[in-house]
Amino acid sequence: MHISGKIAAWLAAVGILVAIYMSAKAFAVRDAWMQLAQKNEAEIKKNDETIAEKTRKYEDDRAKLARTMHGWDRYWVDIPAAVTPQGELNLKLGTDNGLQPEQVVYVFVNQDGTSTYAGDFKITRAAGNQAQARPNSRRRAGDAKQWQFQVRVRTLLPIQYLARLETLNQQLLAAELTIATNQDELERQGKLFDQTEKLIATRMSEINGNSELAGKPIPSVHVKGLLTSIVDEEEARNAALIEADGLRRALKQARDRFAQVRRENQERLRSLPQPSASEPTVGAAR
Repeated sequence: MHISGKIAAWLAAVGILVAIYMSAKAFAVRDAWMQLAQKNEAEIKKNDETIAEKTRKYEDDRAKLARTMHGWDRYWVDIPAAVTPQGELNLKLGTDNGLQPEQVVYVFVNQDGTSTYAGDFKITRAAGNQAQARPNSRRRAGDAKQWQFQVRVRTLLPIQYLARLETLNQQLLAAELTIATNQDELERQGKLFDQTEKLIATRMSEINGNSELAGKPIPSVHVKGLLTSIVDEEEARNAALIEADGLRRALKQARDRFAQVRRENQERLRSLPQPSASEPTVGAAR
């Protein structure tokens, strides 16, 4: 065989080997790409499912938020507000934002990262960027406190919260009526107690006496007291009884003496000589 044929044969053999190697590498690369494509397809499918699930959850949460916010209506946040000592509310919010006189707004105080319900207020005066309001619901005497905060203003509350606030308002009214009734009763009891104390003091002065009345033209019983006067009266009665007993004894003795003298006179009269029946007695009519 000619030398060129040998070279061509060797080149053909090397080409075959290179072709076999390159085919093997191509098959390996194709398998790697197929595996990567299958993996990416699985991840894409999984991501599509995740996106669909999150999209559904987003739509559900968005619908829930819309239903929730429907009962709260409009609101404004971080509004400067101040309450006067008289309980009136001044807002940096006015007709430019849609507020109108006689409109009721609900105010929440934002402080230290928390939100606290400050109450409902009715707009009394409104201008472009400011408004003045007064409390719309019941307030106690000590509730009016001066403060100044950033607030959140709402034009409506859900019906369940309004019903709860109305229930609390009725309970507060009942509690205030109870307190007022108890205070009236306490005042009445205090007056009765004072009157009782005065009556007791008067009665004790009647019983024990009152030295401050000495020298006044009044019965001595008011000065000495009932107890001392009773003792004095009992002693006077005992003295009168003793005196009456002595008088009764003297009267009895006088009666006994009179009876005895009368008997003696009768005996003496009988002992005198008696005139005869024919002789007229002295002083007899002729």
